[in-house]
Amino acid sequence: MLPSRPSRLIGSLFALTLLLGFVVVSAEARTWPVDSDTEVIGALEIEFARRSDTLMDIARWLSMGHYEIRRANPEVDQWFPGEGTRVLIPALFVLPDGPREGIVINRAEKRLYYFHDDPETGQRQVTTYPIGIGKQGRETPLGSARVTAKLDNPAWYPTQGVIDDYAARGQTLARMIPPGPDNPLGNHAIVLDLPGYLLHGTNRPDGVGMRVSQGCVRLYPEHIRDLVASVPLGTEVHFVDQPIKLGRRQGRIYLRVLPDSEGLMPARTVVMTAVVDWLERTGTLTTAAIDEERIDELLLAGNGIPRVIGTLPDGME
Repeated sequence: MLPSRPSRLIGSLFALTLLLGFVVVSAEARTWPVDSDTEVIGALEIEFARRSDTLMDIARWLSMGHYEIRRANPEVDQWFPGEGTRVLIPALFVLPDGPREGIVINRAEKRLYYFHDDPETGQRQVTTYPIGIGKQGRETPLGSARVTAKLDNPAWYPTQGVIDDYAARGQTLARMIPPGPDNPLGNHAIVLDLPGYLLHGTNRPDGVGMRVSQGCVRLYPEHIRDLVASVPLGTEVHFVDQPIKLGRRQGRIYLRVLPDSEGLMPARTVVMTAVVDWLERTGTLTTAAIDEERIDELLLAGNGIPRVIGTLPDGME
C-alpha cells in the first residue's frame, strides 16, 4: 500500500466531520471485517487537495477509481483541484449480492471484492479495489473462474482479436510484449482458467475505474502486488454485473444505483422493481419504511453514491 499522507487540518476536519456526518481518515487499505450478515461497509470521507495533487492522484492514494471520484466531485478540476480544495471520497459500499468467498468482481461497479481471513486473527474480512474493465466490444465476461497461476514480470501475448483491434486503429501490435514500461500488464498478473483473461497491473494507472481494457481486469500496481501475494491458487473468482444494489446496516436500508457506460441511470421503474424484489426476498416488504423521495434524489444526483432510502423496525437487521 502507499504510505500514509501527513495529517492536515485536524481541527477543521473534526468539526466538519461532526457537521456533515462523514468520516475523515488518512490513506489506508480498504479492508473491513465482515460476517455472513454484513451488507454495507465503509463510510463517506473527506480529503483536502494539496497544491501538487491531481484528482487522479487523490483517487489512487485513497483506492478510488477514475469515474468514482469524478462523479462524486463534479465541480472539482480533474487536473488542478487547488490547494485546500475539499474532495469527497465515496468509500461507502454495498456488497454485491452473491457469495462471500474468494473474489467477486462487479462489472457495473468497476470494483473487486476479495473475501478472506485475516492471517493474524482469523477474522473474516473483505478488501475492495477499484478496477478497469473491458471497453465496448471487448467486454469483461460474466461467470465464474478459478486462479490457476500468479506471475511476476509477465510478458503479454495478445490474442488475435486484440491484434486486429489495434490494427483497426492503425497500430501494429507485436505477438509478444516483453516485461517493461511498455507492457500493459504491469509487473504482476493473476491467471484464470478463463482463456484469454487475467487480473493484472497496468502501465497506465489513470485508467483504473474505466472501461479501457481488452477485456481483462486491471488494477493499480500496488493493488495487484498485494493480491498476488495473498490470493491462493484455486481461489474462486465470480464476475457479476449488478448496477442496482441494496443492503442493510444498523436498521437502515441503503441503495446504490450505478450509471451505465454512457453515464445514464436506470429508469425509475426498473429501480423501484429492484427495491420491491429485494424487500420481498429479505422478508421486509411489509415492515420496511421506504422514502421514495430519497430514491428520486439518488437518481437525479446520478453519482453512484449509496444513500439511505428507508428504515427497518427496531431490532431488525
